[in-house]
Amino acid sequence: MILLTLITALAIKLHWGSLALIQRDSWFFAWVKRVDTWPLVGGSAALKFLLALGVPVIGLVLLLDLLSGFSPLLLFAANLGILLYSFGQGDLSAELNRVELDLQRGDIQAAVHAGGEFGLGKYPLDAADLPMLAMELRASLSYAYFSRYLAVVFWYVLGGVAGALLYRLLLIYLLVLQRETHEGEEGSSLARFSVALLERLPLALVGLSLALVGRFGSGLSTWFGRLFSGNATMRILQDGVDDALNSQNNVNEEAVTAASMVANCTQIDGLFKRILLGWVCLVALGLILS
Repeated sequence: MILLTLITALAIKLHWGSLALIQRDSWFFAWVKRVDTWPLVGGSAALKFLLALGVPVIGLVLLLDLLSGFSPLLLFAANLGILLYSFGQGDLSAELNRVELDLQRGDIQAAVHAGGEFGLGKYPLDAADLPMLAMELRASLSYAYFSRYLAVVFWYVLGGVAGALLYRLLLIYLLVLQRETHEGEEGSSLARFSVALLERLPLALVGLSLALVGRFGSGLSTWFGRLFSGNATMRILQDGVDDALNSQNNVNEEAVTAASMVANCTQIDGLFKRILLGWVCLVALGLILS
């Protein structure tokens, strides 16, 4: 069922893109707000964190255990729905297409705005600084593929839909903290540390994958040094992608144009889709041999 659910979920997500009916996060925002009002929490950021994330995940495990005693079809549907939800909101292909169209028209400011849907412009960017914009575009797009697909697939295979859901809820929890100005540094640090912890294992596997499906062997010798460098996931990914694509943008800043950024987007899109396909094949092989 693991492979069937994974292939079905990826086929649906990649074909239909945005699944607004399934991928609404408003329930979790409301749930975190409710947990915050419980006397038991008492202003403890750590307890709020554990309850906000632990109750939904444990509840899901109990629900799946209950469904397993009724019907395999119901169990499959529940696993499929949770995995689709875990892939996150939005249609990354459509978002990327809008960025590429804006770049092709030469409207850099519109491209930055469109790229905000997958994280571009999270930090202030000067649209006239093309080398910096190109670097941030590669980093944001790479992390979008990683967080929406690869990390989710990794934790699904390792921990079932409960693992995939936990990772997804952690990312949403960070958004909750950004909205809550009263939240202390303790809560923010705990959430960020937890996300970084859950991202390290899939990030290590991505490094090996980049060496296989990109420019073979490039950056492999420095990957593990980067992995334990303490840098953010987005920055480590961007460096690995630059190696895999043999990007020249870091070497020759004058070569950075809107056209070269479009080419970079197309290359990164193809690169991560090949990694995703490779991971599915690896899961299939592992299930066959097990």
